[in-house]
Amino acid sequence: MSKLTQLLASKIVLQRDLAPKSESAHGARAARMREVLGGNTAKMFTLNIFTVLFALPMICVLIIWLPIEESNAVANLNFSANLGIGYGAVDQTLEGIAAIYNLRQLFILCTLTPGFMIMSIGISGAMHVLRNYMWGVDVKLLRHFGRGIAKHWYKFLPVFTVGGLLATSAGYSLIEVLKQNALYGAAGAGYYVWTVFSFIFCFFFAMFLFMYMPMCVAYRFKAKDLLKNCFTMGLIVFVTTLLLVILLGGIPLIAIANDIVMYLIYGFFLLFGFSLYLLIITAYGQYACENLIEAQLDVKEEMEAKKAEQERKAAVRQQAKQPKSQKGSAVASYKKSRKAKNAAVKEVRDYSEPSTPSFVTEEEAERMKAAKREENKPVYKGGPYNKGKKKR
Repeated sequence: MSKLTQLLASKIVLQRDLAPKSESAHGARAARMREVLGGNTAKMFTLNIFTVLFALPMICVLIIWLPIEESNAVANLNFSANLGIGYGAVDQTLEGIAAIYNLRQLFILCTLTPGFMIMSIGISGAMHVLRNYMWGVDVKLLRHFGRGIAKHWYKFLPVFTVGGLLATSAGYSLIEVLKQNALYGAAGAGYYVWTVFSFIFCFFFAMFLFMYMPMCVAYRFKAKDLLKNCFTMGLIVFVTTLLLVILLGGIPLIAIANDIVMYLIYGFFLLFGFSLYLLIITAYGQYACENLIEAQLDVKEEMEAKKAEQERKAAVRQQAKQPKSQKGSAVASYKKSRKAKNAAVKEVRDYSEPSTPSFVTEEEAERMKAAKREENKPVYKGGPYNKGKKKR
């Protein structure tokens, strides 16, 4: 792992995914994807129908309604190619070309962004279902599809709105370039710059979705942490994501070859294509997350376990040494307390019974002690005013 990759990986916010603890929840994503396709073909077809229902408004407007309106726009125009000069015939070819391109731009402006917003709701439910398939969870298709919409629609809607605006910009600018070339022979440099940058942004946005959509349904990150992880991981796996986007994005572009290929591509997406594309994105996103998030968490937990084991062993060693030190300290404190107690007793004894000189006889010593006791004996003279006198 290069230093740049290590630096980027250290910036990733770590958190366990929502996968159940099972053998099929992680690892071998390509093999797991083949198992899902082989064992749930009919359900994948049904899931594709559910997803297409949310993409149907955009499909109907751009594929069905737009060609009809284009035909109506040029139905009354006269394409005489300058024939019948002197009889009032007028060549309206340029007007027809301009009318067609203007209609396409109008439909793109009015359709792409709302269409992406509606489609995001269906994709949120489909991604939730495919996540469960890849984790080996028992799926109730309709229930989990609705649950996915309820839990994740607000995460997909803003992002797909931005995607719709980028797609609108790219489509509108491309048609403008084609219109300028058809009408005037060449388009201005500004239109080309606009078109190029719009498609570049769309391309990078598609790469971003490859990280965002699987992570959205697999984790409970905060919005800022989710976006941070998507951008950081996208940079780490940039080359792989780039190749995958080119491969998957190139298939729909084959539709421009001729009408037969176009209808085959349309049929593929209507029958199976949406769910297949989303399954590939789910498998790839889980693969990236397992290698960049789950792997780091495993290493972190392993290091914490080793640290805890070392601390436990150190505590055991300390506990083994502790009784001896406690015993020694107890003995020392006991000796010290006994010594202090003996000294106090001796001091009290010396004070209460003062020693007599050795040259005094026993009878004289007894008389001296008796006199001392008589001096210390309290005297009570009565009355409340005998202050300062000793009382018993």
